[in-house]
Amino acid sequence: MLNIPRPTPTCTRFQTTIEMPCMKCGEHMRLVLIEPQDSCFNLLTYRCGACASDESFLKAI
Repeated sequence: MLNIPRPTPTCTRFQTTIEMPCMKCGEHMRLVLIEPQDSCFNLLTYRCGACASDESFLKAI
């Protein structure tokens, strides 16, 4: 089986939370960055303290 890296998911989240479960290890990820992308969306980046992975999501403004 090929070890293909899984891309960071992109979706529209309806509510912003400061924590969410890590998709790799299941520990809590913290919201670390909110970046405006355009007039309609922000990019939210969460970081896991346990495994140091990042996940990013688009959120409609």
